[in-house]
Amino acid sequence: MPDPLIESHAFLSNTRTAALTQPDGTMTWLCLPRFDSPAVFASLLGTPSAGYWRVGPATYTSTPSESRRRYIGDTLAVEQVWDTGSGVLEVTDFLPAPDATGDAPPMVVRVATCRSGMVRLASEFRPRPGYGSLTPGMQHVGYGTSRLRAQAGSDTYWLDGPRHSVNLGGTASTDMPLKAGQSIVMALTWTRTGSPAPAPMTDTTALEATTRWWTQWASASTHEGPHRDAVLRSALTLKGLCHLGGAAVAAPTTSLPAPIGGVRNWDYRYTWPRDTSWMMQSLLSLGYVEEPTAYRNWLTTHVDPDALQPLYGLDGGPVPPEEPQHHLRGYRSSTPVRTGNAAAGQHQLDVYGELADLLAQMDDAGIPPCPAADKLLLALALKAQALWEQPDDGMWESRGTPRRYVSSLVWAWVALDRAVRVLGRRDAADQNTLRSLAATAETIHAEVCARGYDAERNTFTQYLDGRDLDASLLHIVRVGFLPPDDKRLIGTVEAIERELGAGGGMLRRYPTGADAADNVDGLSGHEGAFLATPFWMAEALALIGRHGEAGELLDRLLAVRSDLGLLAEQYDPAEGTHLGNYPQGLSHDGLIRAALAISAARNPTVDGQLALAVAEV
Repeated sequence: MPDPLIESHAFLSNTRTAALTQPDGTMTWLCLPRFDSPAVFASLLGTPSAGYWRVGPATYTSTPSESRRRYIGDTLAVEQVWDTGSGVLEVTDFLPAPDATGDAPPMVVRVATCRSGMVRLASEFRPRPGYGSLTPGMQHVGYGTSRLRAQAGSDTYWLDGPRHSVNLGGTASTDMPLKAGQSIVMALTWTRTGSPAPAPMTDTTALEATTRWWTQWASASTHEGPHRDAVLRSALTLKGLCHLGGAAVAAPTTSLPAPIGGVRNWDYRYTWPRDTSWMMQSLLSLGYVEEPTAYRNWLTTHVDPDALQPLYGLDGGPVPPEEPQHHLRGYRSSTPVRTGNAAAGQHQLDVYGELADLLAQMDDAGIPPCPAADKLLLALALKAQALWEQPDDGMWESRGTPRRYVSSLVWAWVALDRAVRVLGRRDAADQNTLRSLAATAETIHAEVCARGYDAERNTFTQYLDGRDLDASLLHIVRVGFLPPDDKRLIGTVEAIERELGAGGGMLRRYPTGADAADNVDGLSGHEGAFLATPFWMAEALALIGRHGEAGELLDRLLAVRSDLGLLAEQYDPAEGTHLGNYPQGLSHDGLIRAALAISAARNPTVDGQLALAVAEV
């Protein structure tokens, strides 16, 4: 059987971890207890032997036209319905929200209900901790009980619900009839081995609490303009990628490939200060203050600008070393499957500016100043001032030769500019330091305009004295480096449209070829169209006044979302399928930014949120 499409998966989250489920009721990916924990279900990256849990009709076929699914309102609880011929079965999957179970350990709940007629419900449970490398010992707990315990080393998994039979291969299953109106609650709970057994989940109280929690959160959105539903679904996805500690993961998966069969398979279950800063800016632009404030607290606790890393563990610690999982064949046989991420050791100059930009936008939004955040902002600017002349690995985490990337220099300018602007509002600011930062910002600006601009083609370039393009240059429009009517800026937008187009409105990040020696990133092969970049293009078009084209592009991009409104990292226009880790925070951040920029451009009398904030820089 072919691997399921990446975009066919539903995304579940409790802001501690996440799960992915298929339309046939199979959960193919689950990490417990956190996003970055080893997966207990990893069939997404291998064969069914790597672990899964299927709940659905016993007589289900692979692609029944009579099945349908949806998120329940503005939540991350998914309802799947099958018309089986003899009756209608509904299964609702969710991860209980943080306050739905108090301090209870993380769990997955699946509620099966016969809506009419009679159906046969099947559950097949095959836990394989350690990314499919371990077969746990499974046994029923207590004589005559239905509770099943699966234990592997320090992890114990408890399955509550109807009694499952365990076979010699380590798979537990049940098959039972349900009549109209009957419901069955099944719950999988994780505990550390040796901890007290968790209380069993026996009713739908947690479902009701979870839907209330998500609905209340969603109701705080201030965006009522065009594409409200798409924007809110993306906001819910970003919230689902947030971690209770204040950070957020770039995506909840590892090693979903871009492209199929290539080597660009990375682990995104960590927090990138860049990605998370942009995600928090989008949430802030929609009226959400709690998440950016929690992230600011995380930054002031864990980030040292003198040793700034491109990515961190969720608790602020180091990211595990990059390690291949050789026992997994990979999605559509794309190897290696990696855990950990070696990019943690890179030098990425842009990160100083992206963090500074978030802190400045929070200050602009009227969030009360924080002395620790002001100290961090100044330190970021001073470090960018000290490092801006050094080559770096760029925002795309090149594994080739370090260069002086133009987008990195622009973000270094942002770090200095935002520090001068925000700290200039403070009575205690050191004016000599601010003047020094402002002078360096002017020097960086002049360097970029002199050596990062190709006058013959009227475009900024990927790196100083180069000719290649890079979609990250679209950020020049966003950050106020030049006014939106500057011919160099407009020429850059047009050149990226012309030279990095990948069909269907999609864009590549930068040129790639078959030979690693010819690629700036040091990797062999091409990659798919990066989904965030055409949203950046739509935003840029709106900001330079091409409102109609921006709206048309956004409509085309919205059409490639999954049936549940989700976006992966990349897209293959030829196959019409999603690629890369899923769902991807940058893609949903890009959607929100584009929609708000277009809304503000079309109706400047309305609070333009993020777009007007950018225009005022």
